[in-house]
Amino acid sequence: MKLYLNETPRSFLLVSNGYALIIRHPSPTYKHHHHYLHHRNGNSNKDSASSNKVIVEFVRLELLNLSSYKDITPRKSRSNKQLLGFIGFLNVKSNIYLGFITSSTTAASPTIDHKINQITGVDFYCLNNDEFDHLINDNQLQLHQQSQQPQQQLNNVEERITSEYPAASVRKFLSLGCFYYSTEFDITSNVQERGFLHDSLKFKLIADSSYFTRFTWNSFMISELMEFRNRLSIFEQNVFDNTGFLTVITRGYAQTVNTKVKGDEDALLTLISKQSCIKNGPLFGDWGCDDNGAVSNYVETEVIIYTEKFVFAYVIVRGNVPIYWELDNSQKKLLSKNKKITYPRSFEASQHAFTRHFDRLVNQFSEVHVINALSENFKSYKGQLNDSYRQHIKHFNEHTDERVTGTSYTINCTNLPISTSLMKKVGYNSSNPYEIVPVLVDPIINFGALFYDINKKHYTGKQLGVFRVNSFDGLNKANFISKIISQEVIELAFRDIGIQVDPDLYIKHAKLWQENEEHINKITLNFLTYSSKLQASSAASTKNSVKSHFTKKYLSGVVDPKANETAMLKLLGRLQDQVSVTLHNPIHDYVIKELNKRSKEYSSFKNIKLFASTFNVNGTCHEEDVKEWLFPSKHNIQTSYDIVFIGFQEIVELTAGQMVNTDTVNRLFWEKKIKLTLDQYNPEKFKYVSLWTGQIGGIALLLFIKEKELKNISNVEGNYKKTGLGGYSANKGGVAVSFSYANTDICLVSSHLAAGLSNVEERHQNYKTLVKGIKFSKNRNIKDHDAVIWLGDFNFRIGLPNEQVKPLIDLKNFNKLFEYDQLNKQMANGETFPFFDEMEIKFPPTYKYDNGTKVYDTSEKQRIPAWTDRILNMSRKKIIKQEVYDCCEDIIFSDHRPVIAIYQLSVNVINENIRKNLALDLYENYRKSMGDINDLFLTNNDVSFLINDIDDQALPPPSSDVHKWWLEGGKPAKIQIGALSNKEEGDLEKIINPRLPNNPFETTEEPEFITRGQLMNLLNN
Repeated sequence: MKLYLNETPRSFLLVSNGYALIIRHPSPTYKHHHHYLHHRNGNSNKDSASSNKVIVEFVRLELLNLSSYKDITPRKSRSNKQLLGFIGFLNVKSNIYLGFITSSTTAASPTIDHKINQITGVDFYCLNNDEFDHLINDNQLQLHQQSQQPQQQLNNVEERITSEYPAASVRKFLSLGCFYYSTEFDITSNVQERGFLHDSLKFKLIADSSYFTRFTWNSFMISELMEFRNRLSIFEQNVFDNTGFLTVITRGYAQTVNTKVKGDEDALLTLISKQSCIKNGPLFGDWGCDDNGAVSNYVETEVIIYTEKFVFAYVIVRGNVPIYWELDNSQKKLLSKNKKITYPRSFEASQHAFTRHFDRLVNQFSEVHVINALSENFKSYKGQLNDSYRQHIKHFNEHTDERVTGTSYTINCTNLPISTSLMKKVGYNSSNPYEIVPVLVDPIINFGALFYDINKKHYTGKQLGVFRVNSFDGLNKANFISKIISQEVIELAFRDIGIQVDPDLYIKHAKLWQENEEHINKITLNFLTYSSKLQASSAASTKNSVKSHFTKKYLSGVVDPKANETAMLKLLGRLQDQVSVTLHNPIHDYVIKELNKRSKEYSSFKNIKLFASTFNVNGTCHEEDVKEWLFPSKHNIQTSYDIVFIGFQEIVELTAGQMVNTDTVNRLFWEKKIKLTLDQYNPEKFKYVSLWTGQIGGIALLLFIKEKELKNISNVEGNYKKTGLGGYSANKGGVAVSFSYANTDICLVSSHLAAGLSNVEERHQNYKTLVKGIKFSKNRNIKDHDAVIWLGDFNFRIGLPNEQVKPLIDLKNFNKLFEYDQLNKQMANGETFPFFDEMEIKFPPTYKYDNGTKVYDTSEKQRIPAWTDRILNMSRKKIIKQEVYDCCEDIIFSDHRPVIAIYQLSVNVINENIRKNLALDLYENYRKSMGDINDLFLTNNDVSFLINDIDDQALPPPSSDVHKWWLEGGKPAKIQIGALSNKEEGDLEKIINPRLPNNPFETTEEPEFITRGQLMNLLNN
């Protein structure tokens, strides 16, 4: 594979096997070619809008003229230039980089003809900026240590590249020796999933399956390229796959050794481990699962034995406990022997994620058997986690028939608490410990293993299930048990077909598992973040007890990560400012437009009901019934809510201590109370799940979902922002949660803004801090959602004295009061909460009462009543319809009253299978009717026209009364009518006939224009 660069206009050609991939950017930046920069200096808005867009076409090399291109392929040796694989597009800081594998070594050979390569060198080339072109030659110097350059010079070059090149950290990260790829088969799958073709032992390509993206570490870089490849014809797909233009990489361990099966029959013994990368949040360390059931430390390991006669393969998986859990992340707890497990979500929410985890495993392997190696000492934190895990398994098996997602099955579990002393005693020997094997024999026999007879070209057996090995961190114990299971499977399987296995195979098998443990531990522990105090502890203590802890649950909240962590986030596309690259070509754009036009064929809208409420509870845990709050009788609630969103303020007393270490006791009280009320009083008797809760200081957010709607929920992600004392204190601030309901993105915010009658500007600044500072993955903010509901104690007051406010309240003249409402004025002026809507207020001010009464403040301060507690909404395409906006005047234990809102949301539900099939049909029809489109790319240097019509931001400036954007050059608007202005000599001046009907479409015999003489006759008559 070779790489060519045309400097002006900037474009890259990737060439392999007689085909080329043409890669261009519509608005490149030129720093070293100023004459061309001046020529290309266009609309900056358009350049910004198209910054993440790339134009790609796949063409036959013979059609291209390479005279303007120079070969920039890095040198593998003095006489040979070569690239080994294209790993995709990396978007960092508005620059798009092309990533290539430049050097590798053979790590494993599952068969004689199929190799797994370990990546040792990677390079990146900037697509849309020539600023870094001067480093290309420096990159080439670094490829091989065998170069004639002195070592010191090579080190200087590496340091220079790292300091200057934004993609250098990812380049270094990918070259550490823990990433692998293959040019012959899809490395993210296992042998049984790939299968065997009847005419050869060639493996199938299945990397585009949604399951296998969990092991595709460059998924962020190649996702659009995969879509591009899938839209090609079947013939073109095969050609594309053979070029290396789409290279999938995974992370883990791979090794092959030569051994013997029996006598002189040679064999290849291979062990492959793949680490998963799809979990939202920390991939490694002491954490549980995310909303989709993906867990930290998840590894799939496969053992393969290949001879000239047969192929044997067996798969085992492992990972952390698949529920929501984490270690208490305070240093005091981490350093102490009495560590504590915390559970950030409810049991029901964890059960849903737990179910998704096992649904995915069952869909892949048909059956799952858990080997649970957690401690049974219930006094320890590991024993407590074990107890929680068992409760989830028990609940799952007892309620299989009640599940609303997936298929019906049960989870079998074997408890196998192996002690560290036994592991040290036994070690990685070639014989298994006799006291463990009997426990595992029966499920091993039930699952079997894959055997493929090469000569007869058929399967002797297949693996019918998988062991899911579970330990606290998925490392040493899990690896040790996996080795025991693997060896026992080999012994039983080969004995079953009458083959006596050579002892050398077991010796090398044990050695591979030991190396696997060492390698996986090393590349995992490199990502565990230690505090300075933890680092100061003894080496033994650090190795055994110190694990990863991030200061926040989601990767977006990581503070001061290591260089490798930052590089990993860049690779996975999880930095706040990263967005994915969008590939375009005329067919692609046509298909997208047609899909949008025909969206009704694959999408539908569903109306759901959402209940939202904000309540400043003044630090109180109210023991009495709150039915009237959640199901107010005066509104006659007939249908159950699908979503319940509760925002609390002052859920704890706002002491100095609470601003530093948040007490969750009150939040847990209210979470339990609200769930019980929802379950007991909802009209249709549905069960609810506490999906997500969050708290900073006294501000809390509780999100409940109707259990049967959980299948529609995904991508749940929370964030927080303090605004008190300039952002240092949690007495004021906001908590937000983002999630998807089907294909509609929803954001819910609970906040508490600055207090005080005159602090309007401070409240405005609080709003700005929250709307800018609360971020979610992919750099999304609050407004980047289809629907937003923002509630809280906003603390905006009424600008009238008590003597005027209270009589108006008695008269229920709320319209008059609202004229002086500070938030109303702010919103009317487009300042705080611009573009948000609020339903008309028809209830009395909700602040400030004497506790336990319906009397407004009688204290010495005599605070003026105000609508401090508000609920606002904003949505695209007006998908939110508000039905109720009210307060609960009879809930009187606080100095505030709860405010409620009931909404109807129209959410979009897309059938992805129908959409995909429609896209394929559109693509083929376009190709048949329009023919080959390569000429567009071969004859046009400026290709920005291909994406102009799909960029909203690329439109001209808005029109004014004088200038109209649809007129050429923005010239003043004019109109010329021939009958009035193009008189020939002798013609009489004409004017518009006043007797024309007002309706322009009405039939009439009146002429459009008449002379002034005719007008006078009309007037005289």
